Amino acid sequence: MRGYRFTTDDRLPERDLQELADELAIQLHFSLGERVFVLPRSDVAELIWPYIDDLHPDDQNDLVWLVWHLFQEAQELDGE
Repeated sequence: MRGYRFTTDDRLPERDLQELADELAIQLHFSLGERVFVLPRSDVAELIWPYIDDLHPDDQNDLVWLVWHLFQEAQELDGE
């Protein structure tokens, strides 16, 4: 996924951040199954780091939070 159409020193548009977060979350869920729902944010960061290490540091941080929040929301929906 590296170079997923962006490698830049500039910040990514929010739409691109969201698309990348969605794709990363899907890939992690595919690999780890429902275990992703209980991952702490630090583990999410470690798992996605190789895919986002070429992005702006603020975008890296935003992506970790976005992916982690996607898992939290999915867990809540799964529990209903």
